[in-house]
Amino acid sequence: MVARIFDREARSLEHVAVVSTSHKPIAHPVAVSLAGAFERSGARVTLDLDGVRQLRDPDLDLVVSVGGDGTLLSTARRVVGAATPVLGVNLGKLGFLAEFGADDIAAYAAGGAAPAWPMSPKMMLVVQREGDGAGPRYALNDLMLTQGVMTRLMRIRMSVDGQHATEYRADGVVVSTPVGSTAYSLSLGGPILSQHLRAFVVTPIAPHSLTNRPIVLAGESVVGLEVVGPADEMALVVDGQERVDLRLGDRLRIAAADHALWLVSSGRRSDFDVLRHKLRWGEGPLLAPAVDGS
Repeated sequence: MVARIFDREARSLEHVAVVSTSHKPIAHPVAVSLAGAFERSGARVTLDLDGVRQLRDPDLDLVVSVGGDGTLLSTARRVVGAATPVLGVNLGKLGFLAEFGADDIAAYAAGGAAPAWPMSPKMMLVVQREGDGAGPRYALNDLMLTQGVMTRLMRIRMSVDGQHATEYRADGVVVSTPVGSTAYSLSLGGPILSQHLRAFVVTPIAPHSLTNRPIVLAGESVVGLEVVGPADEMALVVDGQERVDLRLGDRLRIAAADHALWLVSSGRRSDFDVLRHKLRWGEGPLLAPAVDGS
């Protein structure tokens, strides 16, 4: 999939959802204000301040996520299956995904901003536990298989496309998208994946064997994970936000989701700008200022 243009002149904004979460109450007045701006422009607005409403209405033209990257991760899971563009308003610290300011979007709603912004597809992961009638779960960043009490190593068997690949003895495993490759996986020594790749990376957490390195797999691959050794309080953690308790012998099937998240961006920064400015990629360590006389 290639980037598209989100063009208000070509795509009328008749129905807009403005969402935040109960975890970020500072975002609520901003979300209410933006909802009012869109209503004054003539759009029908769905306002969700608790972050619980599913956002898969076929008539939705735009979803505005107000808060930060964490709010946008939650929003992404609620629009899965719909091709509705998502735009992130950043009130947090990082702004890796949510790059717009509230003033940008208020001006856009009033017709004072540029009428077109680029939007690009962001690959998501889908995971299904074998025999689980609850249905699949989706992640924009990553899926983590871990245990609550790190008293002994987990034994995790991994298959790729039905073929046995390896057995990890580790504290867990993280499976990341290109978006998530700059999150927890990066701190574990995983590679940075280009945002334009359809691929994902499997990174063990503190593996016992130094030869168990992160591995990049094609987006068409299907990964199977099974905990085959003793572990305490096993869980699957989705985007660092949702926890699913697991039992010994549970099998997980992980693959690229059929539907990508269409994320609207300003076009003012490249992927490498984000790496340099947000993650200080390629820069030296921050040094404390010298003290006079030292």
